[in-house]
Amino acid sequence: MTDTTAQTETITDDVVMRFLTQGGATVELHRQDYRLRTKPFNSIELLPNGESRISHGFNWRCLGCNAIGGGGRYGLNERHFDEHKPEESRDEANAHAANCRAMPKPTA
Repeated sequence: MTDTTAQTETITDDVVMRFLTQGGATVELHRQDYRLRTKPFNSIELLPNGESRISHGFNWRCLGCNAIGGGGRYGLNERHFDEHKPEESRDEANAHAANCRAMPKPTA
């Protein structure tokens, strides 16, 4: 059986933009670099000989309702990640914030 796991590690996870939901919670757009074992523009076909490449992409997370997204190209575990459409990830995060009514989570 061939191992088709695309992600091998997260290299960076930097917040590049924040949006405010209708209820006052924050949606964060993250830049994420992953080390992937799949070919560019192909989330299934593995690189030969166990090689890997660095993939630069984006995802977003709502800190109020816990929704996640990122343009929909890859679903890596519970994170969505898109290396080819950063504008779509940003627009999706902004659209979520415009419609979400989640309030910030209480602090202890």
